[in-house]
Amino acid sequence: MLTSLMALVVLASPLPASATPPAPPAPGGLEWGACPGAGTSEPRCADLAVALSPGSDRKITLKVARLPATGVRKGAVLVNFGGPQGHQIATMLSRPAVFDKIRASMDVVTWDPRGYPGLSSPVLRCDWGLLRTPAFPADQAGFDRLAEANRARGDRCRDTDPELFDHMDSASDARDADAVRHALGEDRMNFIGLSYGGTIAQSYARLFPGRVRTIYIDGTRNHAVRDWRRELDAQARENERLIERFFDWAPPGTRRRWRSLIAAADREPIPAPSVNARFDGTQIRALGFLKLRPGPARWDELVAAVTAAEGGDASGFALSAREPYPGLPGGGVKECLDFPRPAGQAELARAVRRLRAIAPDTGAAFPLAWHLPVTCAGWPAPVANPPAPMPRDLPPVLGAGTWLDFDSTRRVARRIPGSRTIQYDGPGHNLFAAMANPCVIDHVSRYVTTRRLPSPGTVCP
Repeated sequence: MLTSLMALVVLASPLPASATPPAPPAPGGLEWGACPGAGTSEPRCADLAVALSPGSDRKITLKVARLPATGVRKGAVLVNFGGPQGHQIATMLSRPAVFDKIRASMDVVTWDPRGYPGLSSPVLRCDWGLLRTPAFPADQAGFDRLAEANRARGDRCRDTDPELFDHMDSASDARDADAVRHALGEDRMNFIGLSYGGTIAQSYARLFPGRVRTIYIDGTRNHAVRDWRRELDAQARENERLIERFFDWAPPGTRRRWRSLIAAADREPIPAPSVNARFDGTQIRALGFLKLRPGPARWDELVAAVTAAEGGDASGFALSAREPYPGLPGGGVKECLDFPRPAGQAELARAVRRLRAIAPDTGAAFPLAWHLPVTCAGWPAPVANPPAPMPRDLPPVLGAGTWLDFDSTRRVARRIPGSRTIQYDGPGHNLFAAMANPCVIDHVSRYVTTRRLPSPGTVCP
């Protein structure tokens, strides 16, 4: 759900100024010029002033980038690569080839999102690095201390620009996307939302259903629900299915050993001396799950980590030598505005018990059930864009996902009549851009340009 694609971009040497005359303004008035740091004729960048919030007279500036159509232009597609951090333009420049078929008839457009480090302005002065996930609080006093620390951390960021901080949710991104659509002169928009970009795509569909031509979501979490508790339960079951694949692959008795290890770590955290850490059962669950994500080619590392931890050294579970504990980057600035928070320790504890009963081997050790509730409690701005159903009269959408995220993406798509999903029977995340799966790229390109959907039950190798 929360993977950041911030690849560095190496660009060709600049052409002489006389070889790259300014492009004429687009129908909506965008004036395209060279992108900062890019001396080539494409992509082209433009500045777009947008309202900071609905009804506000204050404007902020989005940097918008366009890969122009290589054939006769018939429209445009907006792309958000996820994160949910900035640097969307750099990400697009790092992988233009995935859009080759779409560009035969469409411009491909992205923008660096509001508030984050990137090319848009202003930028919030926050700690955008890895935020360690705190332990679940044992009582209300512990919850209150956690909430107070979160509020202090949020206030340091919010003091940069309170109005911008309060409007960093995905609905605000969706309004920015619609401003880009208007500036491009498009009546209806195509939207590709990858990973967390799928949350922005769902928000766009809720706010502007009549302006949707196509929506493709890839490896996203389901933000289109009324009952958030049921959605967490469903994700816990999905996580349990992935670790069951591992147990089927691993030596006999590995499930029993795994549960014994977690129980021992819950009683007394297991030292990880090479990284100067100690891991409890929840941390081992979370770190072990990260080792499952790359697939069977790396699963022997998890077996080795379990064996070493049984001997008293859990160093093999560490995220890295510098940051051994579970965590997520970005400080939760957007996520805390997009997802529900527990009202107190008792509510959080009930959720943890329920999820551990549903999924004994993975439990509540996943971001939406652990990281966000314990890092967003006490946040200095209310949830602005909570999960809610999308209109059912949207055009059919297309979704795709891997072992990790197919089921959640399918739950989004199946609420819209006529929608389809593409399944990839394997590990990984973000089939279209990060994995550049040729089969998925073909289906997405056809859908975006012609609105032709793949057959029901399509599986890509």
